[in-house]
Amino acid sequence: MRAVYKGELVDGIRQGKGELTFVNGDKYEGGFYQGYRHGHGVFTSHHGTRVYDGEWCRSERHGVGKERWLDSGDRYEGEYQHDVFHGKGVLTRGSNKSKYDGEFQKGRRHGFGRMEFAGAAKTNANTSSSSGGFKKVLGAALASGSGQQVSTGLAVYVGSWKDGRMHGEGKYTRVDGSFYEGSWRDGLAHGFGKELVMATYEKYEGTWHTGLRHGDGTVTRNGSRRKGIWEMGQRIKWTTAEISVSKG
Repeated sequence: MRAVYKGELVDGIRQGKGELTFVNGDKYEGGFYQGYRHGHGVFTSHHGTRVYDGEWCRSERHGVGKERWLDSGDRYEGEYQHDVFHGKGVLTRGSNKSKYDGEFQKGRRHGFGRMEFAGAAKTNANTSSSSGGFKKVLGAALASGSGQQVSTGLAVYVGSWKDGRMHGEGKYTRVDGSFYEGSWRDGLAHGFGKELVMATYEKYEGTWHTGLRHGDGTVTRNGSRRKGIWEMGQRIKWTTAEISVSKG
């Protein structure tokens, strides 16, 4: 892309401090090395809708930096590698007020991280019930690991991620205190896990498949415990009689 350069040169090549203005209105001000944007610099897109302030390597965002998008309200602060989020960082979405604090790989949430979902109480109020569903815990937040106290108005996931989705071991806690803790696959409860439904004070411990209770499980409710078999969220049968559970 054609651009106008003002700054230091070494043997006719951009090197040192300088300012580069592109024909489309984008602007970079900062360090150069052998013609590349390199070192610390600030990039501002035309109309100022996107600003990156941080480290560069061979004209790519690389190292530690912070970036903000004025049109969407998104913000990121953390590590970059080869022009994408990579390493540890904090990404806040302006549209749904979600906030992710954790590890990234090649631009996606990957590794261990904590995510807050503002307004998730409305989105997820009916995603779990005694019939055994925990399928859409992220609601709109995904359309684009241990328990933690939940801040007012926030649902929180803490655990492992893979390619931008909850994957591995983690705990998702809703605003009302209901939670699922266990294995995840591709953003859904899958494998062994525990669920507490605060509306009914029901506890379920057993196996899950693609976000639904599936296989053997144990339900504790109203001071009694019973084992049963579930198939894709529906209880097929009880396999034991109710057993009284001591509250002591």
